[in-house]
Amino acid sequence: MGMRGEEKNNQRSYYIQNLTVAPWLVSIAPYLMRNFFKGNRNIKVYFIDASICGLWLARFMLLFFGLKLNELKFRLVDVHDDDGVLLHLRVDYFDSTVVQKYILERPIFSELFLNKPAKSRIAMFLAKRIFASASKPESTLDRAVYLIQVVKQKSKEYVAECLQPVLFLDRRLWMNEIKRYACKHNISVIGAKSFNINFKYFLLGFLGPKINILKNIYFWFLRIKRSFCSKYGWIVKNKKSISIVIRHKKNNADNSIIGSQVKLGVNYYGHLNLNNPELYSDLFFLQQSDLSGKDILIVSNMLFDPIDDKKLMEIAKHDMNVVALSAKATNSFSVPFFYHWPSRSSNSSFKFISKNAYNGDERRWFLRQMRDYYKDCNYWQDFFAKHNVKAFMTWYKYDASHCVVADAMRNVGGIMAVYQRAFEEFPSCKTTIASDVVFGFSPANAEIERLSGSQISYHISTGYYADYRLPLLKAHAQRVRTSLQQRGAKQIIAYFDENSGADSRWHNGHESTIANYDFLLKKVLSQKWFGLILKPKVPSTLRLRLGLTADLLKEAEATGRCFVFEAGALHSAYPPAIAALASDIAIHGHLYAATAGLESALAGVPTLLLDREGWSISKLYHLGLGRVVFTDWQSLWKTYIEYWQDSRKVPGFGDWSSMINDLDPFRDGRAAERIGTYLKWLLDGFKQGLKREDIMASAAERYARIWGSDKIATLG
Repeated sequence: MGMRGEEKNNQRSYYIQNLTVAPWLVSIAPYLMRNFFKGNRNIKVYFIDASICGLWLARFMLLFFGLKLNELKFRLVDVHDDDGVLLHLRVDYFDSTVVQKYILERPIFSELFLNKPAKSRIAMFLAKRIFASASKPESTLDRAVYLIQVVKQKSKEYVAECLQPVLFLDRRLWMNEIKRYACKHNISVIGAKSFNINFKYFLLGFLGPKINILKNIYFWFLRIKRSFCSKYGWIVKNKKSISIVIRHKKNNADNSIIGSQVKLGVNYYGHLNLNNPELYSDLFFLQQSDLSGKDILIVSNMLFDPIDDKKLMEIAKHDMNVVALSAKATNSFSVPFFYHWPSRSSNSSFKFISKNAYNGDERRWFLRQMRDYYKDCNYWQDFFAKHNVKAFMTWYKYDASHCVVADAMRNVGGIMAVYQRAFEEFPSCKTTIASDVVFGFSPANAEIERLSGSQISYHISTGYYADYRLPLLKAHAQRVRTSLQQRGAKQIIAYFDENSGADSRWHNGHESTIANYDFLLKKVLSQKWFGLILKPKVPSTLRLRLGLTADLLKEAEATGRCFVFEAGALHSAYPPAIAALASDIAIHGHLYAATAGLESALAGVPTLLLDREGWSISKLYHLGLGRVVFTDWQSLWKTYIEYWQDSRKVPGFGDWSSMINDLDPFRDGRAAERIGTYLKWLLDGFKQGLKREDIMASAAERYARIWGSDKIATLG
């Protein structure tokens, strides 16, 4: 008995991230054999991913030593820490920040902070690029940190061992910092040598200038062709329609499509809906303010939803201009596109990086990121100058690209603006912002940005950006509600989902989505009084993600008591509020991403949050477990039935009033108006010939006089 206990306590477990032939032969197998012959023979070996040849070879070799190779099976939604918190979310918000801090302590970054150009956002650009510098998802820093935590939790399940688990990770940048983090969690990390060659990156690196020359020639001739056709007003005929080339005003710059009027550039992300303001729109602020369409330049680089003739007609009807950043971003002959002839980037400010002072891989990474920064900065400066863009608006802050745009905007004397689009409650190094102006929901968001380390000249609290849509949606919502009631629905629930991925190890898997829909759809079929409205985040893939449960969805729809909002190319065109307003109760199926739930609550509909994943540290739990927050469908449904039968039995059911003021201090339907008005003030300042610093200071002062100085904050 004592011997068995001793063997168990001395059991060593090994975990292999990517079991392929070369790493196995060069790094992993020699290490395992050395430990085996040293007497450590009570060994468990697990793999996470493997090639067929690597798997066969490893099993064959281990068989000689009486060892078994096992697959490490886990699902993202099932892996929690000791406090029951979903590990994937904890890594995203907290642990990744720890590792980033370790990396930023390296001497090369310390020298950067001393030598960076004044007011440049390049430091934040590099800090954010740390998480996106790998060519493959499995080689990212995030994946390494997450796997360390998975191994930590799984090793506790498999064996009660005293010895450190060992994780073989593919070698990557920042291995020392990864090992430092792993050591704090009693995990030993070993870098496995990999000989995989990414031929795409190799060719681009080796032949980059030559490829650019070919691309230059191609785009140059394409530009000449379009200019020639536009000049002579050619008519392009096809079977479906006749499209007349729209003639744009030109100035002396080759790529310019507008005159001298100052423009606000707006990133297009797939939602125009200029004639349907109740739907998602990237121009949401336009119709709610005194901004003119002539002030707007739509900037499109959406390859999945290019600008076509129909969209172009809609844009022209509202007196706006559009430009595509690549030929693939439009399939309309009439849409001009911007082409930038790259010049040699100047990065003389970083000559302090000597060839011998730093690790070779680290130095190459650093120089590559700086080349990208200067190349992209020159690109955007050229674009802004040629199109007279003096203010630029976007919501996408989740990578480093907006840092470059902000610097380019400053270099041409313009102003960068970012608006908050999603509910946020925790600071994160991945959501940091470097911008002149940020429009946020509330002062609470300003505090989150401060804790995240954002650099924001003026944070403007405006309220929830889309609250203007709520009254516009009521008529459509009522029509949907009436159609369900006519088929017998007496109680109607709206359900929002947050999409899912095929590989449930790295994403919220389809299994979770199927389980949620299966529960609700079976209620539709079994309870003839029950109506269901579904508002998926990505409707285009819903039925594919549901698998066989899609047949159940068809049956539910056939009853006339189930309705799905499905319009939208990339994401749904319909906002969550339309489903909520057609329902008695709304349920957001994922508490950790609660934007849809917030919008529903702002619409005045009792809103529940389902937290099956495990995000108990959220302040949304303060709304009441068993009243607003539920951790399983059974308890939610039981409480819902009790509330329906007698609302007095469940006080506070779906009630957000205790927190709503912190999330949106306005709640007056005028957030888009405030944003549009503020942008107009900025443009008016440029039209008057004022300097950008004076324009921003004046706009902030005006806003504070109207809405209160507590709605203005400066960060960083």
